[in-house]
Amino acid sequence: MEEREECSFIFTKSAKEDILDLLDKKVGDRGTIVEKDNPEQEVLSFESQELSLEEFGGVQKGSEVFISNNIVSLMKLAKKG
Repeated sequence: MEEREECSFIFTKSAKEDILDLLDKKVGDRGTIVEKDNPEQEVLSFESQELSLEEFGGVQKGSEVFISNNIVSLMKLAKKG
């Protein structure tokens, strides 16, 4: 049986900021991701939690469902798939 290599994506802080900018989001004063046009409105993760730039792992394809960069979030996303 052939052993598979694990695949992971790691985004730099700059890349994360670029992705958020494309989605009209930014990092707010409290360090959490917010709507660019309404900084009082925080973006929530797949688990309905506030999300910091460090915790940001990506966005579900075709939506604005934000994913935390932890295994639990990825497992929930895979099950939803």
